[in-house]
Amino acid sequence: MYEELKTATRRFILFILPLISLVVVWQVVCSLNIIKMLPSPLEVTKTLWRLSVQTQGGWPILALHLFTSLLRVGAGFALAMVIGIAVGLLMGTNKYADFFLRPIFSVLLPVPTLAWVPILLIWTGTGNDTIIIAIFLGGFFSIAYNTATGVKSIERDLILAAETMGADRWALFTKVLLPGSMVPVLAGLRLAVGYSWRALVGAEMLAAAGWGLGYLVFAARAFMAVNVMFAGLITIMATGYVMENVLVGSLEKRTVQKWGMIRP
Repeated sequence: MYEELKTATRRFILFILPLISLVVVWQVVCSLNIIKMLPSPLEVTKTLWRLSVQTQGGWPILALHLFTSLLRVGAGFALAMVIGIAVGLLMGTNKYADFFLRPIFSVLLPVPTLAWVPILLIWTGTGNDTIIIAIFLGGFFSIAYNTATGVKSIERDLILAAETMGADRWALFTKVLLPGSMVPVLAGLRLAVGYSWRALVGAEMLAAAGWGLGYLVFAARAFMAVNVMFAGLITIMATGYVMENVLVGSLEKRTVQKWGMIRP
């Protein structure tokens, strides 16, 4: 127990020191007025506090923006994960599906998600539909591609042995295909969380109507409220970090680390 606490403390210190150094540099730049209209860390902290205590409809303003964004990214990412894993498994187990879909993926993968938003605005208008579809597109391709790669990396003899021992499709999926491809799948999920979060923020800047972290940052430009922009950016960074490391990290610990497939 003591060793685990010591290790966790050391990791926290090693993580926080570069961030403290960044804040110190930030403060020095503000003090020397090197960059015009750059708010100091203290000003941004005060703005974060103000947005956290000011309410609208009984809810803190910052919490409303954050909650709205989380609902959107949750819906879009859930769709991307379910459909992406299903399509990836299909590509990994069916050579005809792989033959047909892989060229399509190769063409669509390099397209930035934000490039789809103007088209989606024409098709679905401003609002949640456009944002959720953008989030879905941001995460779907990396999940599907990594899942297909993971399934293809499983030794054929393992699949044949499971089928010989009478494994049905469900047993083959849960006992062989999913565990065997879990490392690439988790890598795809980790990438997809980042892509989906960035897609959310970008789409909210263009398609949101009133709420969302992306909208908060984008709307602040009209008032030259740079401190609000930075407060929104810090909230976006912190939330994205928590999503990637808590959600995917906890799943990773309970699966591939527990199974001994990767080292902690």
